[in-house]
Amino acid sequence: GEGGEYAIDSDGFFALEEQPGVAVVTGGGYIAVELAGVLNALGTETHLVTRKEKALRTFDPEIADGLDAEMQKQGIVFHRNAQKITK
Repeated sequence: GEGGEYAIDSDGFFALEEQPGVAVVTGGGYIAVELAGVLNALGTETHLVTRKEKALRTFDPEIADGLDAEMQKQGIVFHRNAQKITK
């Protein structure tokens, strides 16, 4: 297929039997941000895809901006303003 066979939801994260070498996390909410942070901290090459300019956009801007900068500093790759995810 188009890669959909590799997709899991946040519950599937806890059922993983092996650590992925690369992960693409979609969404800008706190669950996506948390999963991206955990995967990255474990050594997985992590990409965070958001439909808007930044993650956690409904949170206090100072917190959201600070976390955004720190996540990038830690190595998470952001893909902003994404309209569609392709293989």
